[in-house]
Amino acid sequence: MLIDPFVVIAQIINFLILVALLKRFLYKPITQAMEARSQRIERQLATAAEKEKDAEVEKELYLQKQQELASQKQAWLEQTKQEVEQEKEKLTQQAQAEVNQARSQWYANLEQDRQKFTCELRDRLSQQVAITTRKALSDLANANLETQIIETFIDRLYNLDELQKNTINTAPVPNPRHIINICSSFTIPEEKKERVITAIREQIAANAEVQFEIVTDFICGIELRDRGYKISWNLEHYLTELETATAKILTENNNQVA
Repeated sequence: MLIDPFVVIAQIINFLILVALLKRFLYKPITQAMEARSQRIERQLATAAEKEKDAEVEKELYLQKQQELASQKQAWLEQTKQEVEQEKEKLTQQAQAEVNQARSQWYANLEQDRQKFTCELRDRLSQQVAITTRKALSDLANANLETQIIETFIDRLYNLDELQKNTINTAPVPNPRHIINICSSFTIPEEKKERVITAIREQIAANAEVQFEIVTDFICGIELRDRGYKISWNLEHYLTELETATAKILTENNNQVA
């Protein structure tokens, strides 16, 4: 078989032209496209890696925040629990203080009422003793007792101490007439009146005018009234002493019971 050199050369030239054309219009664009795609993929991978890294950072921050919130939650719970306990203790103490105060006030009121009742009972008992004694003495009063009262009173006039005499003598007379009143719970016989007048003029004032009057407030008693000063003998004094002594005894017994 004969080989035509021209044909061979032409085919070689055509092949070279084809290769050049393929390289120029096909291989180079494909290569550039593949390079561009490769670079784009690398960029996407780099972006994805960056995002994955950021996601890891965010994840770590989230986990850290979650731990912090858990710790803070526990701390808040502990603090709230302590505050609740403190408030509970405070309210308990306040309630206990109020209860103690109310109880103390109740005891104080009870003690006050008891003392008031005791005082009223004591006063009523002592008054009743005095009233009963007054009634008994009034029923027992007679002429002999009245005579003895007058004699005792006259004897008292004759036995005034210096202080009594000075008090009476130095008191000013309110008017030109020096009037001395003798008050009694009974009628004094004339002869006894004369003795009383004589004792007054000898012991108190020689020029005194003596007036006698009946006073129903006395219990078997007689009293001299002169310029605001009094000299008396009256069973009322003894009854007052009896009432005071009775009240004192009741008070002492009440204190011993308390």
